[in-house]
Amino acid sequence: MTHSTQFSQQIEDHVINSLKSEDPDAQVKIKPTSLGWLKIRVITHLFANHPLEWREQKIDSFLETINTNLGQYPIAGYELLTPQEATEKPSATIQLPLWSDLLMAPESDQPIQIDEDSPKRPLVVTFYSFKGGVGRSTALGLVASILARRNRRVVMVDFDLEAPGISIMFRSDTETFNEETYGVLDYLHQRYLTPEQNIPPIESCIYPINLPTRGELFLVPVGEYNENYIHRLADLDRHRLEKFYQGETNPVNQLMEDIKTQINPDVILIDARPGFNDTSAIALFDLADTGILCFSPTDQSFEGLRWVVKGVRKHRDYEGKPDLRFLLTPMPLVAPEQRQTWLTRVEDWIEENWGLPSETTVGELYYEIPYNPSITTLSSLIGVPRSLLNDYLQIADAIDASLPDIKPELEKDETSEKRKSILKQLSFDAATAQEIEADNIPNIFHRTEDFPRFLSNKNWLIRGAKGTGKSLLFRLFVEQSQKAKELAHSEVNLSNVNFLAAHGQPRLPGPILESNDLASYEQQVGENSWSIFWLNYALLQLCYSIPELRSLPELDQQLVALIDQDNPPHSPIVEWLVHRTQSPQAGSQAADELRAIDRWLQENKEVVWLLYDELDAGFGSTPKDYVRRKQALGALLAWWLESGTSLRCIVPKIFLREDIWNQLNFTNKGHYTGRSLQLRWDEADLWRLVLRQALTSSATLSQFLEQKLGVTVARLNAIELEQLRTSLYPLWGERMGRTKKAYTYNWVRTRIADGQKNCFPRSLVLLLQEAVKREKDFSTEYSKEIVLRPKALIDSFPYVSEQRVDEVRNEYPELQVYLDRLRTERSPIDEERLAEIWKVEDNELTETIRDMIEAGILTERSRANDPPPRVYAVAELYLYGLNMVRKGQR
Repeated sequence: MTHSTQFSQQIEDHVINSLKSEDPDAQVKIKPTSLGWLKIRVITHLFANHPLEWREQKIDSFLETINTNLGQYPIAGYELLTPQEATEKPSATIQLPLWSDLLMAPESDQPIQIDEDSPKRPLVVTFYSFKGGVGRSTALGLVASILARRNRRVVMVDFDLEAPGISIMFRSDTETFNEETYGVLDYLHQRYLTPEQNIPPIESCIYPINLPTRGELFLVPVGEYNENYIHRLADLDRHRLEKFYQGETNPVNQLMEDIKTQINPDVILIDARPGFNDTSAIALFDLADTGILCFSPTDQSFEGLRWVVKGVRKHRDYEGKPDLRFLLTPMPLVAPEQRQTWLTRVEDWIEENWGLPSETTVGELYYEIPYNPSITTLSSLIGVPRSLLNDYLQIADAIDASLPDIKPELEKDETSEKRKSILKQLSFDAATAQEIEADNIPNIFHRTEDFPRFLSNKNWLIRGAKGTGKSLLFRLFVEQSQKAKELAHSEVNLSNVNFLAAHGQPRLPGPILESNDLASYEQQVGENSWSIFWLNYALLQLCYSIPELRSLPELDQQLVALIDQDNPPHSPIVEWLVHRTQSPQAGSQAADELRAIDRWLQENKEVVWLLYDELDAGFGSTPKDYVRRKQALGALLAWWLESGTSLRCIVPKIFLREDIWNQLNFTNKGHYTGRSLQLRWDEADLWRLVLRQALTSSATLSQFLEQKLGVTVARLNAIELEQLRTSLYPLWGERMGRTKKAYTYNWVRTRIADGQKNCFPRSLVLLLQEAVKREKDFSTEYSKEIVLRPKALIDSFPYVSEQRVDEVRNEYPELQVYLDRLRTERSPIDEERLAEIWKVEDNELTETIRDMIEAGILTERSRANDPPPRVYAVAELYLYGLNMVRKGQR
């Protein structure tokens, strides 16, 4: 216990004991400030009918016996009240919204509860920086321009009275109607001198900005920048600001109210003075609903911002505002490693100093603005090319997401009954590729932006994380080939192509070998015979699937006899493969046979795609199996590079998990650069998938979206991203709550992604499937226009995370024990703790961490120059499923 705490307790005990003899109900409460000062609050009937001087003398008489008094250090303030006065006057919070007063204030006993779901209008957003020269005013101006382009009514207020920024930047774009220029300083100064007079009127301080858009943008500048301005500014000292907040009318608050009355804006953006000055404190603490802290990730910035954030957190506990977001500006163009080092430090700092609000990830709390020399040369911030605005869109999105939406075209004629009808009909199918019935594959399959590239004969290797659609694509072409050709018809004519399973699920008809068969083969011929295996295995599948080939004179008659059976047993197949491998002429004979088949296909104008799937699971899951898999798959890919280019009509399509591909090492691996396709679901693909299932299941929603937006299942692939987002509004609304400042589509997309930024469509559909169930269970209606409330999505996500963890456990059996031992830990987690809970060290620890990163479970949070131990974060998608929590969560 510190000396200050001990003394605080001594005073409290002494005063309460001294009062108890005269008033048993007396109360004494002492709160320490951040600097160790003490605030005293005494409530007793003894003060009734006595002035403050008498009350002070009474308490001082008690304190004299312990050698202190109310005016002596460390007592910084006091309240001496009767019980009735205490009821009428709640406990003092912050006397003035200024830096010193706020930091000296005690911690709040009962932090105010914040309404997270209600959008606010007008929203007041203050752009603040501890240091100047970080592009704060430019960011504000460009964000204002973006919001105006979105049909928002925006007001910019220049509170940087000492060094105006926004006032100068928009001077050439301002519509001037008066000979004199009035602004913030004129308004505040004159309202203090003559509060009863409306001089200058607010309309004389607001200037419309010429815009080439349908939105509206206004500027309240600092005022006319001349010598008189400097004198008026000198009058605006702390003493005058104190009088603002102690008088009947506060000119600062009156200014904001007049702006709201005159303009009725959607959002007010305030440009605050840098540093620890009084006007910046007022702009950030008293006026802002949201603060945007602009800074560069330097030691000096972090040290100053630490006190800024401390003050904001304290004020937020008292008043419920402001919320914070962090803007890194300008970020120099550096190597990716250096950039990641900075971002890691920023994330650690935010988690430690600001904390993570519920259901919010650290990545949703900050935005990057890379250095762009073109920005510094702009003569005006109006009409800026869209390419220069792109970096600022995420800040505008966060602000826009906190405002009431503008969706009149969707709200018109919408009724509660229609919402209920959609909810009743709505159905989402989250079955895995292996669970789907063959006949249902064309209905479930979703054509992504990668689909046309897959159809190209030059792309042999199809890579992707588990769950990105490789197996469903395989099954579509192998089990529903006619439907696959129809889907591909707009891109390429595949009418003469045969789709054959060269390897896949054992349930497929034909001689598909299993892990035991592959192990038996290797045991008999050795680990260096996989190239000839794949050649003979391909011959086996070709001849079995195309009966006409069996009449070719070049074919081995033992092969013909083997595949004449409808479902040949695996044992003789393995025997034949072993025999062929051990034959002295094995390689040349098999190559001749393959060339003969290729010639026959040419003569008959046919093409064959050999599709390989289940290569991750087809070899087993023991360490020895993984070694076999690595050797076998390296040989498969190398063999096709060596021999496949000479084939005219036989094309491989090899589906391979991304992390397995990264682990392979074979000759000329780099040659797959031009023959490889990495499957990734981009945002448009995800929303088309959602809309396809939603429209198919709900006739009411389908009719509604077709009438309002022209959206149908048939047109989905032609609809652009913005319209897809708009089309989802009736399903899940626009935002996830005011304080989260996240559009629903952004919130969803970031949570169905792993540490490698792979988005998983099954997790997305599972989220909606579960949210529909929960929405049906809610007893109250959230909105007549929105089917799924934010709470339904939020409450469903832990279930999705649990399911995804189970999927990973099945996909990566070798990681199961390590996943289990992560349970109840905190993320980020350092390697020393990982070594302790995993019970591994040195090379084994390094390899396990690497495997976890490649599987998308962990991402490294350490900076390049950080001393050991290295630090790793668990992806949000897995956090709940592992029963883990984030450090810094509040």
